[in-house]
Amino acid sequence: MKFGTLVRVKDVKECGAAFEKLNKAGFESCQLVYKPDKYDVEDAYIIKDAAEKNGIEISAFFAGYKDDYTAWDLRYDYLNAGLNSAAFGAERLGYLLGSLPFIRALGTADMIIHAGFVPNDPFAEKYADMVCKIKLLAERAKNYGLNVLFETGGESPITLLRLIREVNTGNLFVNLDTGNLITYGYGNPCDAVMTFGRYVRNVHAKDGLPPTDPYKLGEEMPLGKGVVDFKRVFSLLKERGYDRFITIEREIEGEEQARDILSGLDYLKKILKEI
Repeated sequence: MKFGTLVRVKDVKECGAAFEKLNKAGFESCQLVYKPDKYDVEDAYIIKDAAEKNGIEISAFFAGYKDDYTAWDLRYDYLNAGLNSAAFGAERLGYLLGSLPFIRALGTADMIIHAGFVPNDPFAEKYADMVCKIKLLAERAKNYGLNVLFETGGESPITLLRLIREVNTGNLFVNLDTGNLITYGYGNPCDAVMTFGRYVRNVHAKDGLPPTDPYKLGEEMPLGKGVVDFKRVFSLLKERGYDRFITIEREIEGEEQARDILSGLDYLKKILKEI
């Protein structure tokens, strides 16, 4: 497996320094986060070249939204988050569609999205809305030779499996965020791998604690300090033939983030040697 982390690019001309730093830290890959006002394929070529020069493989493009209306909670985001938001969903879908030529030029086959909360009820109006939007995005992505990966979190694992199978475009997969499954309170990464493991194409190695407040996400923790059983998760993935990317994510900033990511790399490497 190839270890990586997320690289957030704000200035394309300075992205080389981020890839160089990653290489020196012992990483081989990254997921790229870049949210311009408008996507330009020339910027993709610059980023791709900088990554290749520093020996970093861009495993996926994490296609975020340009707005900052998401609350990242268990209350308001049922209306605000993702593609099935009545207020913001259409604009976000347009932004994702505009990223497709850029992603193809970047040289990766995978785009990752935060789809938003997906209802368990397959007859719910918001579920039907999500199916329609994902169908459109997946078909357009397929025209560019791209896959769409769901970041896990705001849905139960069985609901995500149902959504993938109902849209049925052949290019829908999973970015398994081990921490989100815990902190959103919708599942457990071990159980989730049993449910949709065959669709996992990338992994966010993240740790956390279950929520205890019905309106707030559980607390994210450094790897090994939460409740995620990484040894079991990796064993289950290995049983299903997964041998791709492990992308370490720590959603804080500054020196503490860097320390936690590097210590997390050592922690996960030791676990992989044991299985």
